[in-house]
Amino acid sequence: MERKVKVGLAAVVIALCMGTFAVAQGAQEGQGAQEVKEPQESVSRVAEDTDHMSTDESRKRELVIASHLLVDQGVLDSFGHISVRSATDPNVFFIPKAMPPAEVRYEDIVEIDVQTGEKIDPDAPRPNGERYIHAGIYKTRPDVNCVIHSHTMDVIPFTLAQVPLKPVLAQSGFLPLEVPVFEIRDAWGPDAEKRGVQIKNLEHAVYAAEVMGDSPILLLRGHGMNAAGDTIHRAVVRAIYTKINANVQLQAELLSRDGNIVAIDQKEHDFNVIENFDVERPWDNFVRIMEENQAK
Repeated sequence: MERKVKVGLAAVVIALCMGTFAVAQGAQEGQGAQEVKEPQESVSRVAEDTDHMSTDESRKRELVIASHLLVDQGVLDSFGHISVRSATDPNVFFIPKAMPPAEVRYEDIVEIDVQTGEKIDPDAPRPNGERYIHAGIYKTRPDVNCVIHSHTMDVIPFTLAQVPLKPVLAQSGFLPLEVPVFEIRDAWGPDAEKRGVQIKNLEHAVYAAEVMGDSPILLLRGHGMNAAGDTIHRAVVRAIYTKINANVQLQAELLSRDGNIVAIDQKEHDFNVIENFDVERPWDNFVRIMEENQAK
């Protein structure tokens, strides 16, 4: 009797094990056949605040905030500038007059003709000398509504050392696999008797925009960078994370014995449009940080 009970128990145990194995195997096979479902649109497009881009007035007011915010984050210093395209006329953009970006006010904003790079009102205050940078990008990139030109020190080493700036952070997947670099000497040409490093005419600005292509960021040799976006918030967040990315990449290369680092690859880059973060979250956070710093 005892032997029969033991045999019966053993059979039950074996049956249970076989059943569990079959269920597990079926689940595993089902998992293998299951397709990965991807979101149909970028996260950064889902929760986007575009109210600040609705009118010329709202764009100008946000431009003032953005100018101060970029200074607070160390993207702009005593120089540099941010502009926004008009909501009513794509051939017009707004940019502060020549002044420190930390001091920009609503009444300091000047209207510029995209086609010429010159101020529309001849009696308006003197605009920034490098306003042509903005005109060149708006002229060649209809997808762009905001342009930032900065002298951010963090990115300049990547324009001097023949080491390309690459996306190395999850938050920097908007960068191309290698960020393009503009060489002003190429724009001047070999026959130029005198040449500087700033972009002070529309011809050189368009040349730089062509080097930029469809990239959201362009580095300028020994000078700084240009950042672009369809909204003010996106352009600002891109500029800030380009600065952060450059800092992290430089540290990683210093730690590496042979200079080789692991950057975002093509597959991760292709997927970035889907998993990219909502730009409003960092924008709101950067504004909060700025306001706390201003209150100190």
